[in-house]
Amino acid sequence: MTLRCQMNELENQLQFDVMIRTQISLILGTGVLGLALMSSSSGVAEIQNANRTGEPGTSMTCNQCHGGGSWGATTNITVLDPNTGDEVTAYLPGEQYVLEVAIGGTSPRFGMQATAVDAMGGNAGSFANPSNNTQLEEVQGRHIFEHNSASTNNTFSVDWTAPAMGGDVTIYASGLAAGGSGSSGGDQYAGAVLTLPEAEIVIEIGGCTYDFACNYNPLASFDDGSCEVESCALPGDLNNDGAVTTSDLLAFLAVFGQTL
Repeated sequence: MTLRCQMNELENQLQFDVMIRTQISLILGTGVLGLALMSSSSGVAEIQNANRTGEPGTSMTCNQCHGGGSWGATTNITVLDPNTGDEVTAYLPGEQYVLEVAIGGTSPRFGMQATAVDAMGGNAGSFANPSNNTQLEEVQGRHIFEHNSASTNNTFSVDWTAPAMGGDVTIYASGLAAGGSGSSGGDQYAGAVLTLPEAEIVIEIGGCTYDFACNYNPLASFDDGSCEVESCALPGDLNNDGAVTTSDLLAFLAVFGQTL
């Protein structure tokens, strides 16, 4: 075999090796990508240690990978009084509430991820007792609750203890109306943000609001009907100026001797 033939054979073998390695790399890469996309159905924080809530400073949200669906997806954040079930629009520091994230849409499966952030950018309060379709996670110090599997129930909830220090709390949530295909295709994303202020505590004080009364209370915010003017009355003080003077005498003389 001539030297040229040997070189051509070697070159062909190298090209064949490169082609085989490229095909293997593509197959492995596709498999890893598919596994990553499918595994996120158990929660992107749980599987990828990623924050996809839409909070400022996070690199991306769920719509970077999930799309192609048209389910009319919406995401709604609600904070509820645990005793009455009523929605609250302001919170009391240190009190416990129920944080609920509901994903709207006609899809067969749903997923979400959410967090609560205070005005300084820290964790706002704490989470506990997630519903049976959610789990608690932490990503780089940020507390998160998210779905634990592709859920047929579109509502996800967790007990939330409000921060003791007060101040505005902002809740970020990402929601998915999922096609249920086992991949990220055919899903639709919808995000939501809710800012919850600290409740203003107003103490109502009842009392006498008439300044001429003996028991006038300048701190009273409403009159409770308790005003009286007799206990502090000064005999002879006809003009009610708090002293008996010539003015009172003149007032007396002006009507002295009159009859009905």
